Amino acid sequence: MTAIDASYDLAVIGGGPAGVATVLAARARQPHWRLLWCRGPEPVGRGFLPAYGGNSLVHRLNVPVERMGLDAEAPVDFFDWLRSEHPGREVVPGQFVPRRWFGEYLEARVQASDSATCFGAVRTLRKHDDVWRIDLGDGGAEGHAAAAKTARRVALCLGMPAGLPMAHAPTHWIADPWAWWRALPAQGVPVGDAETVLVVGSGLTAVDMVLGLRERGFRGRIRVVSPGGRWSQAHAPAAPLAPDVREALDDALDEAATARQVLGVLREFAARHPWRAVIDALRADTNARWAGLAPDEQRRVLRHAFGVWNRHRHRMAPDVCAALDADAALSLESGRIGVDGEGRILKRDRFGETVLDVALALDCRGPGFRAALAGDSLLARLVRDGVLEAHPLGTGVRTPADPSLTVIGAARFGERFETSAVPELRQQAVEVVRRWVVSGR
Repeated sequence: MTAIDASYDLAVIGGGPAGVATVLAARARQPHWRLLWCRGPEPVGRGFLPAYGGNSLVHRLNVPVERMGLDAEAPVDFFDWLRSEHPGREVVPGQFVPRRWFGEYLEARVQASDSATCFGAVRTLRKHDDVWRIDLGDGGAEGHAAAAKTARRVALCLGMPAGLPMAHAPTHWIADPWAWWRALPAQGVPVGDAETVLVVGSGLTAVDMVLGLRERGFRGRIRVVSPGGRWSQAHAPAAPLAPDVREALDDALDEAATARQVLGVLREFAARHPWRAVIDALRADTNARWAGLAPDEQRRVLRHAFGVWNRHRHRMAPDVCAALDADAALSLESGRIGVDGEGRILKRDRFGETVLDVALALDCRGPGFRAALAGDSLLARLVRDGVLEAHPLGTGVRTPADPSLTVIGAARFGERFETSAVPELRQQAVEVVRRWVVSGR
């Protein structure tokens, strides 16, 4: 192994919040470890995902500022950092701050972590004896030309999986809206007010694209189309469930063995109590409830209830919701969007099929969990190489059998249901570092 660098104690692969949380957890608990951080290809690796590296203040987090810290032992760290480093921003608890401020926080925390940083795509990951070899594509360590590294332990923090591309998509179809947004000039957008923009999907990325278009001065028609035809719900104050109600909810869920029964319990309690409090009461137990369902029932949840759950679980700032409702040139429609063999964009709904004449189409259908192991992603390659084992749902992977390899975040979806929000990311990072320390591996 003399041809490549000496081993690091830990290699973290992935440039988003999960990677940052893992670097911070390792540095706090094992300060003597040599850390290697493979942040991914530029410019994404330097920007901590496009959603956190933009130049717009209207693109805001959908979680209050005091809950976004990446240190499991100091979850208000992001709020404290803003108050300390940017007092002029006058941040207060409960505020939904711009995403770019979170990106600044990530960068500040990483600069203080003292880890070697690589930019470039990881091509292969293989274990030789007790050492993992990481082969890199374009990039390498900053200041070095090495294309391979070795480490005793590896944490895969790969972020949200990309969706499948739309076959036969025309040239005005934007498959990656965040990359498109970041490449725009400082002012304006490439469509006129007399033209129509189509936004495919109505999740949080769609919300950001709509707000961004309006901020840039576009006043034309925006048509948002999704199967459910609804935005995410808005945050609102909700007192926690009373202890006796929470106990009754837990007892009812303990008796529910099918997806239909679980949803029936939730609907019953949401009809009699504030629905936000009901959903929030499930947060700590969601993964255990999910694991208790049989695989066929898990598939039913994903097929029939995943969109409804996301709209209620992942809420947006109230004033953002109000701005969307007040936009007279914005329509939210139910339907499914497709592209035919001639590149025409089609909308299918209960009334039939319609060809849409739009100047721009932004694909905001969200992460491709159902396609997570398709294509040539690193996750898919590691499954094909036998390094990782696919979860039966095909939405992610199982926890690796090798204790020196771990997976953190969205790639565990399927094995876990709640796995991509900041509280889960920071807790997973701490748990794995503690396990390594206790086991001595």
